[in-house]
Amino acid sequence: MRQREKSISSISLEDVVCSHGSVSSTERRLLRKLDFRLIPWLSVLFLLLSIDKNNIGNARLGTLEKDLNLIGNEYYTALTIFFIGFVLFHIPSNLLVKRLRPSRWISCTMILWGVCSLGQAFTHNAAGLIACRFFLGVFETGAGPSAPLFLSFWYQRDELATRVAIYFGSATAAGAFAGAIAYGVLGTLEGAHGLAGWRWLFIIEALPTIVFGFLSFIMLPDTPETAGKWLTPEEKQVAIERIQRGGNTDEKSFDKKQFVAALIDYKVWFSVVIYIGLNIALASFSIFLPTIIRDMGFDSLKAQLLSIPPYIAAACLVFVVSWNSDRTLQRAYHIVVVCVIGVLGYVFLLATTKVGLRYTGAVLVACGTFPIIPLTLTWVSNNQLGHTKRGVAMAMTGMIAQCFSILGAQIYRAEDGPRYIKGHTICLIFLSLAACSACTLRALLARENRKRDELYGVPESSDMFGLNIEDLYDKHPQFRYAL
Repeated sequence: MRQREKSISSISLEDVVCSHGSVSSTERRLLRKLDFRLIPWLSVLFLLLSIDKNNIGNARLGTLEKDLNLIGNEYYTALTIFFIGFVLFHIPSNLLVKRLRPSRWISCTMILWGVCSLGQAFTHNAAGLIACRFFLGVFETGAGPSAPLFLSFWYQRDELATRVAIYFGSATAAGAFAGAIAYGVLGTLEGAHGLAGWRWLFIIEALPTIVFGFLSFIMLPDTPETAGKWLTPEEKQVAIERIQRGGNTDEKSFDKKQFVAALIDYKVWFSVVIYIGLNIALASFSIFLPTIIRDMGFDSLKAQLLSIPPYIAAACLVFVVSWNSDRTLQRAYHIVVVCVIGVLGYVFLLATTKVGLRYTGAVLVACGTFPIIPLTLTWVSNNQLGHTKRGVAMAMTGMIAQCFSILGAQIYRAEDGPRYIKGHTICLIFLSLAACSACTLRALLARENRKRDELYGVPESSDMFGLNIEDLYDKHPQFRYAL
């Protein structure tokens, strides 16, 4: 054991980065291991989670409302209650993820999520469906939003957006899978063994979630400091020093000063506004896309199939945009461009009755919303030092914005079909607000960087290794905000 500790401590930062500034072979090896172990597994988990969250929209095209005797606003209440559970437990989840160990917290909440999703198949009234949806919202906070925070324990600022994009890109792939699965299940299993097709849909999509939740106890690591034998001593030390270079040197799982600092940080509140604009569009799009396409004049089964291409296009764009954002370390410009694409999509949906152009608008809306998720969350993570401050900032961004997802779940009413003018207009306005907020935040951060350059000089590097950031965190003279 002592020999092992000696071999680790003998590795210096010079071994991490070569003298000419390139990444060392040890760090390249470490990144490959991280990318092959963390990203695919988390992406599968989020894919399953996204399918389970949004499949109520696919189930609605079956006989769900009729079988459960849903009347009045009960279906919309079931949609809304999900976001209430999500909002209430968002910050507690991000504070618990490190204290209870990421592998245990993510795995447990994933299993419980799957159980609640499965429970929807055996409900017989509105109350049962609403209860299941509430606890789905509660447990998503552990299996979904905690993952980007978990990834920030392992990746650097200019590496994070691409990895978070792959993770959240699985949500767009989930939309494609959901449409294909729903088409097959509702078309072939209706009435099988005395169960309606929508019940089979919940069963078939929930069981893999539970299985992968149990497997996650084995597959997911925790932090670099507690990494097991899958990392060599050299790789483990490099992983630890990489995190220290990014300013993650605080040992506390909860810091009251950081908690308060996150609550009053204007950067966080601008990010909240950006995410609000996204979430109103995203919540409505994910749930109501099959209905919107059906009301273009297609039958229910064909609408399931036609919901696939928008998600495929969005999945491709999520990766490309996030990769370029990491390459340039520019977040705001990419957010604005993506918002413009989404706004154009809503213009198409609003301005014409031609099916081809309206369907093109649906594709553009998907491309203009999903990429904003990794870009915004990565931007928040990049500009917060300290585990508590970062965790609370990311949780606030998602939590407050999800309150407005309740609006997104309510704005598409049957009586407004088939054009849904009110719903499309609301989404267009809020996406425009997100773009304006991103521009404003970038200008404020650029001004702050210029002030620090004038007062303290331009830093030779962005590394925070060996610097005392206690009580200063992202206000440290060496630190510069990502734009």
